[in-house]
Amino acid sequence: MKTKKAVTDTRKSRLGTLASVGSLLAVAFCYGTLGVVALLSVVGISVHINEMLMTRIVTVVLGVALVGLVYSFRVHHNLGPLLVGLASAALLLWVFYGHDTRLLEFSGFVGLILASAWDFCAKHLACHACPLEVQKENTSCL
Repeated sequence: MKTKKAVTDTRKSRLGTLASVGSLLAVAFCYGTLGVVALLSVVGISVHINEMLMTRIVTVVLGVALVGLVYSFRVHHNLGPLLVGLASAALLLWVFYGHDTRLLEFSGFVGLILASAWDFCAKHLACHACPLEVQKENTSCL
């Protein structure tokens, strides 16, 4: 049976992956759905998608990605990925709820993916720059 500390450590180590998972899910929900609908239309199946529902789902997943970036910032203290992620999220929210422009939408998703990749690299460098004893204590480096 797992102890309370082991369960908490596992949860903390998973929080750092929220940025990457959230970014990929946001892109998959937005562009993956369009791809599936396009493939189905080629076969002759017509599907109606509620755009407002999809926008809300992507907004929630975008929030998950930002929570992951904030948590990772607490580990590596590199402000760059967080700022790029926040700017990309603001751009995407502006596109979703204001001016719908495909170029800006694509730029926002590219920025979000770049912020997640930068965040992953910064976290990796921060974890491996620490002595081994600190790495073992810091559950975010698992």
